[in-house]
Amino acid sequence: MRKILFILVLVLGIGGVSVAQTAQTQPSKEYVAALKKMIVVSGSDATFKLVIPQMFAMMKQQLPNVPAEFWSEAEKEMMKTLVDDLVEMLAPIYHKRLTLSDLQEITKFYESPVGKKMAAAQPAIATESMAVGQQWGMKIATKVQESLKAKGYL
Repeated sequence: MRKILFILVLVLGIGGVSVAQTAQTQPSKEYVAALKKMIVVSGSDATFKLVIPQMFAMMKQQLPNVPAEFWSEAEKEMMKTLVDDLVEMLAPIYHKRLTLSDLQEITKFYESPVGKKMAAAQPAIATESMAVGQQWGMKIATKVQESLKAKGYL
């Protein structure tokens, strides 16, 4: 489960951050559409889609009596609405920090040659970053454990 949360946090951070503040109103349909476009052209949707099979693999392990057919069908259903569901949930968060104009400019970047290259690389970067994050976490835990032992706490 930590893997999935790490991936989601990493992916959600990919869109970038701006100091621009927007009004505290609900995002318009135009804003939501622009956010969806930005998420798709940035490759974030592909990274989100990597998480679903991992989540289902964990659920299958926890519920081994459930037929494989159910898992297959449920996973297909989740994939159909994944991007729209996430965009609806993320829109208020992005709306607090990025204007419609910001989203449009970010989208322009991702539609450029280098932006397309970045978008295509995002899923692999996220996957490899997750592995590095796990190694980093283990390294920190080892150092803390050594320090605890050296000070007599363990």
